[in-house]
Amino acid sequence: MDREGAGSRTTRKPGDRFKACHHLRGRGMVLVFYPGGDFPGFDICSYKAVRFLTELLLILSCLLGAMGEALATGASMVAASDTVVVSARALGDAITPSAAGLVTVVDLEDEPGQRDLAEILGRTAGFQVRRYGGLGFAAVPSLRGSSAAQIRIFIDGLPLNDAQSGTVDLSLLPVERFSQANIHRGVLPGGLGGMGGAGAVNLITKTKANGLDAGVFMGGFGNLGGRLTWGLSNDDETRSVLLMAHGRRADNDYEYLDHNQTFDTATDDTTRLRKNAWFEEWGLWGSGNMEAGPVKLQASGGWFRKDGGRPGPINYPSESATVRMDRADGQLNVRLPGQISLEMATARVQQFLFDPNTEIDNGFSGDIRSLSTDLTGRLSWSPSIYLADSAENILSRVDLVAGVERRNQWYKQWYGDDADPTRNRQTDSAFASLAVALFNDRLQVTPAWRYQRNKDDFPPLPFPRWMPEEEGAENIRDDISPSLGLVWEVERDTWFVEAHAGRSVRVPTWVELFGHRGGIDGNRTLKPEEITAADLALVWQYSPDFSTRLTLFLAETDETIIFIQNSPGTSHAQNIGATRNHGLEWESHMGLPYHLRLQANATFQDPVDDGEQPEYQGKQLPYLSNIEAHLRLSRPVGLWRPWLEVTFENERYRDRINTDLIQAPARTLWNVGLTRLLGPRLEISAEVINLTDDRTNDVVQFPLPGRTWQVALSLNR
Repeated sequence: MDREGAGSRTTRKPGDRFKACHHLRGRGMVLVFYPGGDFPGFDICSYKAVRFLTELLLILSCLLGAMGEALATGASMVAASDTVVVSARALGDAITPSAAGLVTVVDLEDEPGQRDLAEILGRTAGFQVRRYGGLGFAAVPSLRGSSAAQIRIFIDGLPLNDAQSGTVDLSLLPVERFSQANIHRGVLPGGLGGMGGAGAVNLITKTKANGLDAGVFMGGFGNLGGRLTWGLSNDDETRSVLLMAHGRRADNDYEYLDHNQTFDTATDDTTRLRKNAWFEEWGLWGSGNMEAGPVKLQASGGWFRKDGGRPGPINYPSESATVRMDRADGQLNVRLPGQISLEMATARVQQFLFDPNTEIDNGFSGDIRSLSTDLTGRLSWSPSIYLADSAENILSRVDLVAGVERRNQWYKQWYGDDADPTRNRQTDSAFASLAVALFNDRLQVTPAWRYQRNKDDFPPLPFPRWMPEEEGAENIRDDISPSLGLVWEVERDTWFVEAHAGRSVRVPTWVELFGHRGGIDGNRTLKPEEITAADLALVWQYSPDFSTRLTLFLAETDETIIFIQNSPGTSHAQNIGATRNHGLEWESHMGLPYHLRLQANATFQDPVDDGEQPEYQGKQLPYLSNIEAHLRLSRPVGLWRPWLEVTFENERYRDRINTDLIQAPARTLWNVGLTRLLGPRLEISAEVINLTDDRTNDVVQFPLPGRTWQVALSLNR
């Protein structure tokens, strides 16, 4: 069951965790995102006003929650939920206000060519992606200036973020599996699992289909791949099956400019070829649906494998080390009479680092392996109360979603035959949300509440290694996350006001709490991050072909956790105080004369370190641009569909101290493409990516490719 709030229909892209850990070891390299800052042009009164709105909405959340539960007593029940059930739409669909949170729906099936998930999502307002190389390499997300661990990633409403690192590498999620991505900025709907979110991405898997769907593509730097999908359903679509196979490879042997560590001197710059940056991936996936009277079943399962080189930073290359990831997963959703849903998901992930020449870890050569297992179950109830539809009634409808959830995670790691202790986290949750329609649906209010208990059982690594492990090493904490959203329809079907606010916490990960042999010392005294989010939006829907939304937002984190180097080869996690970000987001789509269609968004923000360390106070948070804008212009011309995309990001710092020398300059990326229908079901598309050959790096020592191209041939149902 898709547990999301109805939202914007604006339609619109770490490597593996071993790599992230071992980049830290022995290199003195600690790379982090933080949320946080003051927006240029906003005075302190604006900031206080947003904070006041947050406090007011949270107080109203408690009052309205109590009122909604009282009104539910004795009323008749029919089917409903706080869920958005959104069909996939083409680029440029209208913006729909939602009381459950600010949402943008991305149609993944309508995207040109075979772009990866990180590139597609990165064109959404407020969403930024930091990349550690070309296609297939680590893609770390940030939403409104958040850390990657604060972005909750879900598949059909069930969580992916693990307790080990807390992050999800977007490059490890094959886009072929999914029909759409629902991006939540700020407040999360109560039915989505997990806490500690500054935002979320819920990926919706493909379901019912008939016939054959196939696609092949090729492009620059050895990019080659394809997919094959077959679906079958009966006449009334009560039973269906969908099967898919997909694969992709790339050499990533692109040229880059090596500054030789002298960024202010151009005389020793050298053009080199990126080595050992290849990857190949393939997967199998299937799903099935069956309805038997009032009972509905949906099951899915798949296997995905990815192999590749681990090139490392250009100042410490590793030309023979490789990595591998194997993931098997399954999910079962059962809808029962009485609006009861049972959802279960399981996953088993193995990751390998092969370093025979000791290029990465100076103290160990050989295989490093980890095994993680994840099991989640959720039981929920989603009734609705409908009252007489009359202008005299203040209250016309109340929808309730309530449930409980349990998640168990296990993690174990081996250095050759030497095994670390098994880690375990058990998470128990209870959640409830009310969607209250008032004044003949002119005002919608959605208070939500979530309780969560985390229990970690992982003894610290003994020192020396021959000492016995510590027993009874449990870490238990309880947290509550409230939120509230509202939508006021100021003028019927034309002007809307949206407001959302929420508080949450992010519990420290195992690496932060207990450390990692890859050069990270544990810190069991860490406090959880406390996250406050609020936004206020004005929506104008002039016509079906024109809508726009302007949003003022606040994202603040207290007790922010980052990794700080404490010796030449080690680092440890530490609370540094507050980080803050507030600004404006603008989204719009419009039909123009001559059949032109424009889709555009822009983000203006000022992410600032407001922590306890005076040398960093007021500094801009690294890897985040103050201004980011995306534009897509298209026009059908007979069977041809040309389009143009432009992405702009202003300069951004790449370290906490804001060193000008390694600041990433502003960049404008141009993509052009053309699609042509060859028949009722056959389509060919071609695009040039990064037309102007901009080679600015996201991260120092991790070069990105320049201009490239891609051609795709698709057979659609």
